[in-house]
Amino acid sequence: MKKNKRALTSLLACILAVSMTAPASDIAGQAGTETVYVSAASRSTTTTQTQKTTTSGKKTKKSRKKIRQQKKKAKKYIGKKLTSLVKAIGKYKKLSKAASCYYENEYDGIAKYDGFVVYCHTENRKTWIVDSVE
Repeated sequence: MKKNKRALTSLLACILAVSMTAPASDIAGQAGTETVYVSAASRSTTTTQTQKTTTSGKKTKKSRKKIRQQKKKAKKYIGKKLTSLVKAIGKYKKLSKAASCYYENEYDGIAKYDGFVVYCHTENRKTWIVDSVE
């Protein structure tokens, strides 16, 4: 899988490098008989970008693992209070709520975490209960 991603990445880099190469006459805005190709990208820039991508790739692996662990923990809180889930894995980024379609004077909500979503509803207009995690 990693080899396929690397091959695809290098193919895309080659395509971008070729597409960023333009005739000098087009850049200057004059049509000439002599065509000289000027590359917009230099090798040092490409190397720097590759190193940054590799470093950020390690962070994304760590963050993906953390997201999987948090999602697994969150699934254990289905049927329990949202506040207890927040204590266990941390505060959600956003809570969207709307009037419930099923019960009068109650709300349905979506708590958005980084990488997954928690669906919940209210009981007695106060307590948020976790319904599902996706």
